[in-house]
Amino acid sequence: MVAGVLFITATAATMASQMIIAPMVATPNVQEFVIEHRTLFVLGVLLEIVNALASAGIAVAFFPILWNCARVLAPAYLTLRAIEASIGVAATIGLVLLLTSDSGAFAIEFHDLAFGLLLMVFSVSTLILYPALFRFRLVPAVLSIWGLVGGLMLLVSGLLILLGQIDFGSTTDTILSLPIWINEMALALWLIFRGVDLTKTGSDAGCD
Repeated sequence: MVAGVLFITATAATMASQMIIAPMVATPNVQEFVIEHRTLFVLGVLLEIVNALASAGIAVAFFPILWNCARVLAPAYLTLRAIEASIGVAATIGLVLLLTSDSGAFAIEFHDLAFGLLLMVFSVSTLILYPALFRFRLVPAVLSIWGLVGGLMLLVSGLLILLGQIDFGSTTDTILSLPIWINEMALALWLIFRGVDLTKTGSDAGCD
């Protein structure tokens, strides 16, 4: 249940922060606009931090279950999501610079690069979590497979963004990113109302 709530919190926070921040940093006189709308901008920054902390919390919530199933995967997943959270907090430094310095272009580039790296690390973490959920039958197979495919699609989107082939929020980015975000909401609801299915994890599945 905790993991499910954190999935929703992380996704809602990042979507809300992007809805607030993206239009602001796209304005011609970005620093003037940000300073003029300081309160709303700070809210967007705080939401990015909430997303980072919630993302790390998901791995903490999953750790005992993954530890019982595969003691290599549990710390690997926790480490990746901790790195993701650290990058997420670091990304906010670029946003804060918009309020404290005149380096507007650098601040935005720094934030976008950090956010792109965050998405890459998150994508890699899905390649640990969803195969584990599938292998040990902790949730319905459709959620595991859907999450794995969505994670791979997001990884492709992140690579294209970092290579400068597409932009954040472009049609291609949206198409490639949407499946994993929808999946995480579906998985979150399943975890909240049904939880993980430990009754099917016998010795053949590898869980204790």
